[in-house]
Amino acid sequence: MRRPLARIRDVTVYLGRRRILENINLTVDAGEFWTLIGPNGAGKSTLLGLFNGLTPCRTGSVTYNGCAVTPKTARLIRPNIAHVFQATDIDPKMPMSVYEAVLAGTYSRLGILGRPGKRENDLVVQALDAVGLSSLAGRPIGHLSGGERQRMALARALVQEPELLLLDEPTASLDWQAQREVLNTIDALRRRYRLAVFLVTHDLNAVFSMAANVAMLKEGRLVWSGPVDGAADPDLLSFLYSVPITVAACGERRVALF
Repeated sequence: MRRPLARIRDVTVYLGRRRILENINLTVDAGEFWTLIGPNGAGKSTLLGLFNGLTPCRTGSVTYNGCAVTPKTARLIRPNIAHVFQATDIDPKMPMSVYEAVLAGTYSRLGILGRPGKRENDLVVQALDAVGLSSLAGRPIGHLSGGERQRMALARALVQEPELLLLDEPTASLDWQAQREVLNTIDALRRRYRLAVFLVTHDLNAVFSMAANVAMLKEGRLVWSGPVDGAADPDLLSFLYSVPITVAACGERRVALF
């Protein structure tokens, strides 16, 4: 049975006088896997921030589990929504270990004055195992590769015990092997923990192979949304990116060529 988890209704967002998003309508049900695609500057990260209140909206409404997402309620809602950003460089001299970095994810529920106990430490052990980093628990985070850092970020998100996982281009700047490892981890976590996932990506081939639903954003407007089968349309994708795109079959997979 479908259960609406997050709803965006008639939302328009401005930055100063500049309109970033216009008339956005989108519903994410519990356990669904959505991807958001579109060219740079379309407003994808801004849209992602609507779900947890990081992006304020001038008109329209955003709800999570039936509760309006507002500046007053966002703090209470955010522990249920984990947000993973693009990989960033970390100072190799950073003394924090992988285990400590993941444990920090439990503070979203404990609060800044809370003290992690056995339950929180058990969550860290389980999360590190789920993302394949158990053997690196004691390693300084500055000594991780880009792909390992992103899997660590997924583990940190997981210990929040979220219902919705927001991912903002988590494979950007990673090599192909690391991209595949991170994407496979995301898909495995979604299935294992029955998470709803909303993934912003430029990897169309990952969209075709992983997602159930796709939203397309261009110049701040949702130009299309629906099941992934309908998204593999070369004319639609060519319009979205303003370049000719062909969709070809590769065995049972579909691949985008441009």
